[in-house]
Amino acid sequence: MTVSEHNPAAQGKIMLVEDDPMIRALTAEWIEDAGYSVSEFSNGGEALRALRTEGTCQVAVLDLSLPDMRGDDLAQELRALQPDLGLLFATGNSDDLSAATLSRPRTALLRKPYSARDLTQAIEGVCAA
Repeated sequence: MTVSEHNPAAQGKIMLVEDDPMIRALTAEWIEDAGYSVSEFSNGGEALRALRTEGTCQVAVLDLSLPDMRGDDLAQELRALQPDLGLLFATGNSDDLSAATLSRPRTALLRKPYSARDLTQAIEGVCAA
């Protein structure tokens, strides 16, 4: 896990769960550039432990294909811990998400590949919902 604290005036805390190290690093950089602090995790278990011990965050950006669980299963467990958590599913295979999952409050889909602008707009949309 990596937690960026170099932006003390951050707009909020974002949890990033992505198993690909290159995608995770670039996405974390874009989140920081947008003015948020970011906690990075390579699997669902790490993310769950962190939310239990470190407290709340605004939005979780989740890959659907994680090594230890599916991103939508992780989303349910994260929301059980923090019901108001915003969820942003970042995936190249959106067919794996049900309409019911995407219709939940403060939930959105971000299709891979995405740009820094796409990511920022999606996070802001989930935060505003």
